[in-house]
Parts: sequence; C-alpha cells; structure tokens
Amino acid sequence: MASLDTIFSVIPFLHWAMIISLLVISGTAWSFNLWVIPIIKMNPSSSAVQQLLETSRRGGAWLEPLNASFAFMFGITAAVLSRHPDAAEAAQWKPFALTFLTLLQVAWWERVMIFPLEATIARLGKNNDKSGGTEKFWMDHATNKALHQSLDKWTRWHAVRATLPLIASLIALYTKLQHLV
Repeated sequence: MASLDTIFSVIPFLHWAMIISLLVISGTAWSFNLWVIPIIKMNPSSSAVQQLLETSRRGGAWLEPLNASFAFMFGITAAVLSRHPDAAEAAQWKPFALTFLTLLQVAWWERVMIFPLEATIARLGKNNDKSGGTEKFWMDHATNKALHQSLDKWTRWHAVRATLPLIASLIALYTKLQHLV
C-alpha cells in the first residue's frame, strides 16, 4: 500500500508535466499549418514535395510517439486514480480517461486521413523526377496545382491532428484547475 501512496503523490506532478508537454506538442503541430506549409507552398521547385515529406517524417518521429506515450500515461493514471481512497481524488479518473480516449483518436486519424495523402504527395514528386535535365527541378503547372490542392487538404486534416492534443490537454488542465479550487 505504501507504493500506491507514493504513486498517488507522484500523479499530480506527472499530470502537470504531461499537460504542459501536450500544449507544446499541439503548438508544434499547429506550427506546421501556420508556418511550414505556407513556406513550402512558396517553393515552385520539385523539392517542395521533399520538404513536406521530410517535415512530416520529423514530426512523425517526435509527435506520434509522444502522443501515444501520453495517451498511455493518461490511461494508466486514470486507472490508478480510480482506486484512490479519497472519493474526490478518485472522481478525477473520468476526465483523465476522456483525455486518454481523445489522444487515441490521433493514431487512427493519421493513418486514415494524413498518411494516405502524404503517399499521394510523394507520388507527385516521383512523377516529376521522371523528366530529365533542368525540367526536373521545376514543377509543371499541373503538378504544382495538384501539390497545392494536396497541401491545402493536408493542412485541413493536420488541423484535426494538431487540435486533438490541445483538446486533451485542456480537459486535463480544467480537471487540475477544478481540483485546486
């Protein structure tokens, strides 16, 4: 039981760290939409496709595993909190379970909406690489237009991906602030 008491004393600090981290993660994800994609759209060369794919690769290397680990941790802390001897503390498990469920939505959203679109964008780059000489460095009008339409769609789909961690962090933040009052 002493180890459970130690866990109960650590959970609030863990929650605060995860809330702050989720806000940073959401801000980073939103920076793709507000900053990175507009810059990529200004690039008329075929490297614009590679810029998006590299940005996505880097984002996936950090944002996806962090999101999954925070979902996992919120789920575990919700389960542990449900066993707290103080009823007021134990009641907090529900919002943290909701935070867990909200973060789980990111994984399927990325796989169903974003990753297939990125594969389509990657094919645009491969189709453009087939031309020879200096032509391969510049996208033709049709490819550029298709890329811009795909980037606009990617921005819309990614907005959902960026907003879900924000919603999850706000649920957890509201719960923590309610507990302080």
